[in-house]
Amino acid sequence: MKPLEVISFRIDLSQIHQKIDGFGVNINSKYWGGGALKPILDLLIDDLGAVLFRVDVYGKSNWIDPDNALGPASLNRENYRRIYKSKVFENGWGMMRYLNERGIMPYIASSGVVPSWMTSDGATLSKYDYFAEMMHSFVSWANYQEGIRFSLFGPLNETDIGPPEGPKVEPEEFAKVIAVLDERFRDGLENVKFVLPEQASFNTEYVKHLINNPEIAERTGVISMHMYSNIPVEVLSKFVGTVRGSLCGDRSIWMGEYGDLDQSGEMEWYVAWISTHRLFNILEAGFNGAIFWDAYDNYHDHDEAWTIYGLLRVGRKVFTPKKRYYAAKQVYRFVRPGFVRVDANVESDKVRILAFTDNRRGELSIVGMNLSHEPLYLNGFLEGEYSGIENKKLSYYRTTEEEDCVKVGELNLRTENYPYNGIFFQAPPRSIFTITTVK
Repeated sequence: MKPLEVISFRIDLSQIHQKIDGFGVNINSKYWGGGALKPILDLLIDDLGAVLFRVDVYGKSNWIDPDNALGPASLNRENYRRIYKSKVFENGWGMMRYLNERGIMPYIASSGVVPSWMTSDGATLSKYDYFAEMMHSFVSWANYQEGIRFSLFGPLNETDIGPPEGPKVEPEEFAKVIAVLDERFRDGLENVKFVLPEQASFNTEYVKHLINNPEIAERTGVISMHMYSNIPVEVLSKFVGTVRGSLCGDRSIWMGEYGDLDQSGEMEWYVAWISTHRLFNILEAGFNGAIFWDAYDNYHDHDEAWTIYGLLRVGRKVFTPKKRYYAAKQVYRFVRPGFVRVDANVESDKVRILAFTDNRRGELSIVGMNLSHEPLYLNGFLEGEYSGIENKKLSYYRTTEEEDCVKVGELNLRTENYPYNGIFFQAPPRSIFTITTVK
């Protein structure tokens, strides 16, 4: 079926929005296997285009005393050495060391429950000093004993909902916990910045207690949230505006977890489609980066369950990209770190388009979705300064229910076929497409 409609769009390279830090994955390092996953990390870096890796080494935040047998006496050097030399942690150090070899500094994260003796009721964190001591021992070991190159650490996860995702911490108390952590990290970890608040529910209840506190703002490297539902661009934009108008106004804002939580395995194209739609919302709202949950199917320690949220399907020694992998690749591979988002205006709500370029205006990536159930012709024009692009060929990549980020052709910025003389191409129904100079 041929298209019966031509939709025009314009990209204005003079109207600049946020800078892009990049995209990536949450990853469980327990599967490192002494380096067995090197080819998988290479795939995620070289093919998918991932640059942000949120590494959870243990899966819970009770590693210092998982059986609650030792109590505060577990906070000692001998116990630290025993734990941080264990196989689980050696896998974590190994994965992060390999990421360093590939030129990537991991974002080290902690999630899941804490030892019960750090809580008041088995769930709510109350012994902030003990918690800070445990986290300091972990991060210090990574830095000094293992020589891992990193600058970001996420000490808490989804404290608004509490166990099993993390300990329960109310918004005002969250700021107090971070203040105690900040004080403890002044001993040898001054250069480590926190990623906060990694909240499950999308609102400002936690960040409002953080972003205008001078000491906490100084320690904050990234403001990060989680998203597994269709949060409107307007709501996301308001959050970004709140952060931009604070003492953390120049910090990066990431979606530290996003995707979809289907566990049936029967909705793969839907998951790929809706996750991409959510990523578009995230980017249109002004976020600087996004991290998919999850890199590959695996056993989640804090949930104590096997999950299939991964971009890669896991078999016996076989990792296979799912449809959601190829959908993410349409953005991850071609919107590179350092790119900026520029204005993209489309004359129809049947199509969604975002556009990105580099600082020298020498590269261009246009990503879009045909939201309709009909094929469409698209006709695009550039505005502003683009002399570094005008003689380049544009590659056209596409993901549909049948296609997996395939290159379907090359395009010119202009043709002689007036009035259809712009970046002219056909987008099939319900397709995700990328038009790019990036190789």
